[in-house]
Amino acid sequence: MAITKSVPRFVLAAASIPVFSFAGLGGLSAQASPAPITFSSGSWQFTLGGYFKLDIIHDFDPNSSPDAFDPRGIPVDGSEGTNTRVHARQTRLSLGIKGPGEGRDLELFLEGDFYGTGNTLRMRHAYARYGVLLAGQTWTTFMDERNIPPTIDFETPLAAPLARQGLLRFTTGLSQGSDLAFGIEESAPEVVIPAGVLGTTEKTLPDFTTRFRLIGTRGHVQLSGFVGRTRFRAATGATSDVTIGGVLASARIRLLARDAAYAEVGYGPGLGRYRGDASAALDTAGRLKTVDVVGLTAGYQHYWSARWSSNAVVSPAWVLGKAGDPATSNESFNYVAVNLLYWFLEQRAWIAGEYLYGRRELRNGAHGSANRIQLATRFNLLQ
Repeated sequence: MAITKSVPRFVLAAASIPVFSFAGLGGLSAQASPAPITFSSGSWQFTLGGYFKLDIIHDFDPNSSPDAFDPRGIPVDGSEGTNTRVHARQTRLSLGIKGPGEGRDLELFLEGDFYGTGNTLRMRHAYARYGVLLAGQTWTTFMDERNIPPTIDFETPLAAPLARQGLLRFTTGLSQGSDLAFGIEESAPEVVIPAGVLGTTEKTLPDFTTRFRLIGTRGHVQLSGFVGRTRFRAATGATSDVTIGGVLASARIRLLARDAAYAEVGYGPGLGRYRGDASAALDTAGRLKTVDVVGLTAGYQHYWSARWSSNAVVSPAWVLGKAGDPATSNESFNYVAVNLLYWFLEQRAWIAGEYLYGRRELRNGAHGSANRIQLATRFNLLQ
């Protein structure tokens, strides 16, 4: 795809491991994938990748997330405000290394962007792969990195799981077009603690993830799940533990010559864990309770010509409330994006515009919405 949050990577892997290319992971690019910059030293091959991207963003309504469109940052108090932002923080640089390792290839990948504090370089991916083993930081096994909606916005649709974290993954090919993976991954659940309650949250176990993926000539489907555990240790009183988990079904199907329809649906008691949101909360009795979430993402990508393409996506999420939940708890979100993209340099550069709409509603009925226009241009690092 031409506009995606996936990583511009060199093609090294079989179907059992995410395939990386300059065009992205969804086929949005109207051009063929360009050759990356490669050079060799002895039996080792090095591949340079990345791109330079400028974003011009105008918010017609207040949103606490100016660099990425996050409906969780929409105020619900009726406040007004506008903001304009120009930045190049999504610019990325990557290095891939491939060499021999006792009869099979050893593959290493490192990538960073400038979303660190003060526009500093931060690590996005840093992993090694050898045979069925992958170790390091990269996309979680739970999400479908081949089906990241192709928005210009950096955040991407809110209801689709999206996380990079430390993990150890084992992947085995079941057939030429299918694979099964298991992961032991970083646990980072967010627990909502009422004001005035003293104590600490603890990560008692890693997250355990699994994925089955079936790949065909016109697309793929994926089923995945995770289970984790978290604890709240009160300064006074009992310690409370809770198990969190979730399931995800994802599919992307190519239609006509290049068009594609895609969808994801997820559910889980603690599903917010894989979108940077709360996975558990303390109730009035001081016991941990899961935050149950349902998320849906559906979109369509259309090619108007060899150089012009569009994408439209809608992504609502619902927090399934429980008796005793605070009236100010989040109840639902929505994320909508529509864009138009033009490649003005074949394989090398595009310019695009996108309209974004978001909505946030609380259990007490208070709600707010936000509208954004985003323009962007990107230049790929090529030979």
